[in-house]
Amino acid sequence: MSKDARQLSAVLHDLKNPILAIERLSDILLEKEKLSSDARRKVELIRMSAEEASGYLEEFEFSSPPVLSDNFTFEPVDITALADQVVESFQPHAEYKGQHLRSADVAEEAMVIGDEVRLLEAMKNLVNNALKYSPHGETVEVRVTRSEEEVRFSVSDNGPGLGEEDLDHLFKPFQRLTHQPTDGEVSLGLGLYLVKQITSRHDGDVDVETTKGKGSTFTLVLPAARASLGGD
Repeated sequence: MSKDARQLSAVLHDLKNPILAIERLSDILLEKEKLSSDARRKVELIRMSAEEASGYLEEFEFSSPPVLSDNFTFEPVDITALADQVVESFQPHAEYKGQHLRSADVAEEAMVIGDEVRLLEAMKNLVNNALKYSPHGETVEVRVTRSEEEVRFSVSDNGPGLGEEDLDHLFKPFQRLTHQPTDGEVSLGLGLYLVKQITSRHDGDVDVETTKGKGSTFTLVLPAARASLGGD
């Protein structure tokens, strides 16, 4: 597969989350809102279109690992602000599954030097995975902490946790976890691979703490802006 085709694979993977958000918001409107017959039909058409797009993604053949574009723009980014955006964007998904998505311990400001779009993508992938594999009614917590040297964005869930068989190939492309998504969500086996690639481009790392049967915490560890710039 050519480099262009592999970049296309990365873009197609990134389309999953916004399409899922459209599906979930449509479901909430159809189930909980009082709509006129005309408005209801329009929402149903939106839902059908999103479902169709999701089906196309499932049929796409990802035969080689996607490659990220070299077009990264590094500038000051507040991870706390991005975390707020991520939590808000996934509330419809959590609400649909009866889950609780909340910010638990968030620094007032947590600056890094990075590509805002790519960092947001990595953070969304972690939250999406936590919701995807957690049972209905469970809680997913987001934390942002910082020290002089690093910023940490953590996502904790009470899902099935990971066994050794998963940890051995967790960040490799096309690797699906032993446990299945709890509501039929699409899993291409590329999310954590892309998280790792994005974090590496920022001279960071991904920490994983997990207990089988009790849940997992995934943490993006990034150099703090002051450390990145060599001080004031």
